[in-house]
Amino acid sequence: MHPASLRDLVRRAREAGLSARVITRITGLPARTQRRIGSEEFPVEHQEPGTTGKPVGRPSALAPVVRGVIDGLLGAEPRMKVAELLRRLRSEHGYQEGKNPVYTYVRATRPRAAPPLPVVRFEGVAGEFAQHDFGSLTVTYTDGKSARLCFYAGRLKYSRALHVSLAAGETAECFLRGLEGLAKAVGGLPQRNVVDNMKAAVLSRTPDPVTGKERIRLNLHFADFLKEVGVFAEPAYPYSGNQKGSVENLVKFAKGAFFTARQFRNREDLERQLTEWLQHVNEERICDATGEIPRHRLAQERPWLRPLPFGSLGYGLAHSVVVGPDARVRYGGYAYSTPARWIGQTVLLRLHPEHVVLHHQEATCTHPRRPANGKYSLLPEHRPPLFVKPRGKLMAQRQILMEQILMDLCPEGERFFTELVHRRPQTWREQDLPLVWSLFEELGDDRLAQALRFCVARETFGAEYLQAYSRGLCPEVRA
Repeated sequence: MHPASLRDLVRRAREAGLSARVITRITGLPARTQRRIGSEEFPVEHQEPGTTGKPVGRPSALAPVVRGVIDGLLGAEPRMKVAELLRRLRSEHGYQEGKNPVYTYVRATRPRAAPPLPVVRFEGVAGEFAQHDFGSLTVTYTDGKSARLCFYAGRLKYSRALHVSLAAGETAECFLRGLEGLAKAVGGLPQRNVVDNMKAAVLSRTPDPVTGKERIRLNLHFADFLKEVGVFAEPAYPYSGNQKGSVENLVKFAKGAFFTARQFRNREDLERQLTEWLQHVNEERICDATGEIPRHRLAQERPWLRPLPFGSLGYGLAHSVVVGPDARVRYGGYAYSTPARWIGQTVLLRLHPEHVVLHHQEATCTHPRRPANGKYSLLPEHRPPLFVKPRGKLMAQRQILMEQILMDLCPEGERFFTELVHRRPQTWREQDLPLVWSLFEELGDDRLAQALRFCVARETFGAEYLQAYSRGLCPEVRA
């Protein structure tokens, strides 16, 4: 007896009108066999003689003992993956059958997950909520260059006033600078500030072993910032978009409406267009959610916002540092001078956007955050202790001039001093250096650098030439 599949192929070929010769070429059966198959009384789909009626393959039903084991495993871990359950059946309970019966049984008996709860969009009252987040994307400028950008986005929930600014990264300082930017743009911060679980804001979430209540540990800089402003954080639970309310697509909105919707020549052009776009979104465009221009609702919300108390310097991130034996502290690759009496003391360093302020007891000293010479900042009032010993004074003045002015601001200054040392080996310390130092204190960095460049270009090496240039006594200067 030929297989049922072959007989079915012959039957369908005859019904299609194929000749016996073609069918023979396809199936290998002669014309006589084809006629016999075509005259069969029962369809080929019927059970063949001698078969038991059971489906071919391994049984699809599990033994009661196996079903009991599966029920026990799922009872202990309802969300256990079937692959893990099958592994345990085989390694721990000696199950040797196929996987399909296990998958079928689990699919039929595992309790169905509860249907997802509807997302509840809630609105805040004026001055109650704002959302803050980081976003990142790759931007391709029109010149073909690409750049990976990170940006901060913040928005008030009531008025929908929006602020977006580029950030150097997703750090605590960049996050706080973004909060400052939003506060300056809208007039303050609301009572509660919704944040995702970014490390710049939330360090950990752990359940209390006794009460079961979740403990949230905020980033110390973020917590200090909130305390000084007098507002609160509202860390969103993971995968809980309904907690963020109606503006949870803040980053998506900023990307779709600005970053990917426009073309930019370079970063400067992007920043310029970003300013224009924020002006349009906040001052001119009607918000789809509220039906009003954010500027109008912001006027109602502003009286309820908390203004920042940090003054013109901005918020300073707090760091503890120790003053070294050279009366300097070091942070971020720079050194900052302190009074000599602070040597060995632990002081508080406040890192502001453009300045560094050192606090010790009731005294403070303020430095530029990025020194002009790219190495260290030495305040004029901190120089006298360096000049106590006569030789020490000369060498300290020379070192300050060489490091703070000549090497960085004026490369020609190195040649000036090299020529001076070798041309006047007996007199440059006692005569030239004190005069150069007095000119440095009188003229400042930039003006002295100009004088040095002038003298080097004319091969005139001596403090008197610098003084003549500064007094306008050189013919070229008078012209």
